[in-house]
Amino acid sequence: MVADNTIKFLSSDVPKKNTAGYRDCLNIDLNNEDENDELKFFFRFVNKILDIDNLVVLAGSGTSLTFNKPNKPAIAPSMWHLWECCSKADLKLFELVQSAIKYKELQVITDDKGKPKADIELFLSLCDSALAVGDLSTTRKAQVTKFLEQAKRIILEKTNFTDLISDTDDWISHDKFIRAVGRRSAQQQRLKLFTTNYDLAFEHAASNTGFVVIDGFEYSNPAYFNPMWFNYDIVNRGQSLSNEGAYLPNVFQLYKMHGSVDWRKINGRIRKTSADSEKGEPVFIYPSSSKYQTSYDSPYLDMMSSFLEAVKKPRTGVLCLGFGFNDKHINNALTMALRTNPEFMLMVATKDPFNESGSFNSGIRNLLRSAINHGDGRIAILDSTFEQFSSLLPERRAKSPEDDLFKLFEKLAENVK
Repeated sequence: MVADNTIKFLSSDVPKKNTAGYRDCLNIDLNNEDENDELKFFFRFVNKILDIDNLVVLAGSGTSLTFNKPNKPAIAPSMWHLWECCSKADLKLFELVQSAIKYKELQVITDDKGKPKADIELFLSLCDSALAVGDLSTTRKAQVTKFLEQAKRIILEKTNFTDLISDTDDWISHDKFIRAVGRRSAQQQRLKLFTTNYDLAFEHAASNTGFVVIDGFEYSNPAYFNPMWFNYDIVNRGQSLSNEGAYLPNVFQLYKMHGSVDWRKINGRIRKTSADSEKGEPVFIYPSSSKYQTSYDSPYLDMMSSFLEAVKKPRTGVLCLGFGFNDKHINNALTMALRTNPEFMLMVATKDPFNESGSFNSGIRNLLRSAINHGDGRIAILDSTFEQFSSLLPERRAKSPEDDLFKLFEKLAENVK
């Protein structure tokens, strides 16, 4: 684990320093950012990614955990928080289900006290498996079913947290990130932001910064999902000297690969509603092994197909942020792109990717480190939080008059409040 304001960086540009010929990670102290020459390795790589024709962002839960502040109650739930909430909601029911699915016997990983490690994804996976096998008694089946339904509601409730964030300073990281990567020239493809999170953090950040989000839903009320909308764009005909129109600079595409807190299935169609709506059936893939099977249903299949298509394109760069590579179907797409697409670039920025005992996928870590050590210049790994990564991103394009007016309006609005 790195120090509070220190990051670790590794790429093929980092010199080999040890006698074995392996590249050691650079330790970069952000407190001395102006005097730290080693930051040049980071900026050299990240600028290549930002300038690439097709920029893709893959955002995991780590991007939302940046809202959690030290010594304060967590706002965004981690997997541990979800375990706590699901287990304590009805402790007696939890213990009965734990016994029915044989969690203690099947969880081979133990914690520091030698007890079975808390793993909400494994727990829900065992619930799914027990129901699928069908060897539970009628009573036990009813208990497991009740627990699963309760857990789904809790997960949705806990991930619907963005309205609780009232301090504008708490949005600095997300707002800076959207401004830095979202504004693209007309010659470049729109930013494609894929996220496995259910929350509305990136939607809120887009609203904060004046960006327009194309998310596959119709611009009507009610708004239904239609993947054809990802093929459309937005232009300002009033600013164009030709009939073709002028592309708006502040537009990006958002793909929510595992669903969203404000999606509901109503009369067989996916509809965007308020996050606290009781209408219809929630549309999200809850954390369990069945998510790989569910991901081949619409709308998840449409999202995954778009991701597969994006990483195949030449001159494509992927920023993996706060993502631990624990989704097999996504891992396969990225490793295939590294093998078959010579113009593909990958930058991983997350917490503790080099920690052997951490949650980052060990197979992916070994694969990426080996490729970097053998001189693959397309890959870089950064050990940092999303907050640290966003603070380092260069805002390289000059601000427009519209940006200044938007900032002025925000200040006036705050004064009115």
